Amino acid sequence: MPGTTFDRALFRDIPNRAKLDPVPRRLLTDRNLLRVFPLWCLIAFFLCGFGPPTMVDRDLAPRQRYTVGQLGQIQQARVPPPDVSAVSVLVYDLETGRVLMKKAEQLPVSPASLAKLMTALLVLEQDRLSDLVTIQRADLVGEAAMGLSEGEELFVEELLWGMLIPSGNDAAMALARHHSSTVESFVANMNLRAGDLGMHNTLFHNPNGFDADGQVSSAQDLLTLVKLLWEYPLFREIVGAPAATAAGHELLTTNRLLESYPGINGVKTGTTAQSGQSLIAGLEEDGHQLFALVLGSVDRYHDMRLVLQAVRGKYGWVPLHMPERPTALDRLFDSEGNRWFLRAGGISVDPAALDAGPIFAALLSGWERQELQVFRRLHPPPSGMWAAGMPAGVLEWRLGGTLIATQRLIVE
Repeated sequence: MPGTTFDRALFRDIPNRAKLDPVPRRLLTDRNLLRVFPLWCLIAFFLCGFGPPTMVDRDLAPRQRYTVGQLGQIQQARVPPPDVSAVSVLVYDLETGRVLMKKAEQLPVSPASLAKLMTALLVLEQDRLSDLVTIQRADLVGEAAMGLSEGEELFVEELLWGMLIPSGNDAAMALARHHSSTVESFVANMNLRAGDLGMHNTLFHNPNGFDADGQVSSAQDLLTLVKLLWEYPLFREIVGAPAATAAGHELLTTNRLLESYPGINGVKTGTTAQSGQSLIAGLEEDGHQLFALVLGSVDRYHDMRLVLQAVRGKYGWVPLHMPERPTALDRLFDSEGNRWFLRAGGISVDPAALDAGPIFAALLSGWERQELQVFRRLHPPPSGMWAAGMPAGVLEWRLGGTLIATQRLIVE
């Protein structure tokens, strides 16, 4: 700038800067101070922060930042509709193991005929389905019945159908007596098995679910039973049938949703004066299995429809597969410079072949879909051992800091 010079000696000799002439007083007028003061206050505000510094353990530090709207969705993600009359509610995704909705899921309540699920489990685990059972007078109890007669002979499997479809109390008593010689011994075995399974809120007093003082279970414990029973193809076949014939007896299901709600494929109802109305429903959508439980309801079918509607509105299946077009991250080169492609979960990276293999999926809410991330953990084959189909690492699908799915990576 013309007429302006700088004395570099003043900047080389830092201590001498204190001896510089003071700023001319004309620059420090009241008007200039008023202009500068708010700016310095703003700078000081951001430099000071919002509170004293605190030490945070790295493992406890937040890994994800959410908007206010997302936090609201998190808080409501497992809250059943407010007008559900059921005492307990639980919705569970079998494939991912996620609880999608819950309400008092560990509260002990009277299970009613849902106690027959434990009876079914013990019978299936004993695996004597071809045994013949002779019906005795003591077996003929309760209003809900298969329609058995004293002296009638049936196979164990036929009695299972009669117990699970029309909720036959007579069939349950006959199965219990055949399994453990006496009903009392069978009940003891029911409680032993419940203890083995960690069903801490469950206590049985009979094999058919009649109201009895102290006979209780919870939605969480009953879900444990259903998950085990679902591993038996025969059980799935029985509880998914709206009607059947066994040993000449016409059987009609007590689960009205089987033929009135799309996708319902089981499992069991329970009703007594003490317990109210209860229902465990299995729902299959696009090959994925959900279980929904409502216990102690005034209207179980109304409640179940509301619960399933809420879950369907909040969650959806998101396919988990590699990008249709290979990216730079999907290409590997061996020590000889040959190019290889990564493939995951049996799904080809070739878009034309995407339908050739199984497509993995995760059940996610709307905001979770935006937070889904995929990571490639590569472990290439050793030098000289590259070949099509060789393992090359793992594909990880993460929601925030949580691992929700993995797929094996191979080269081709």
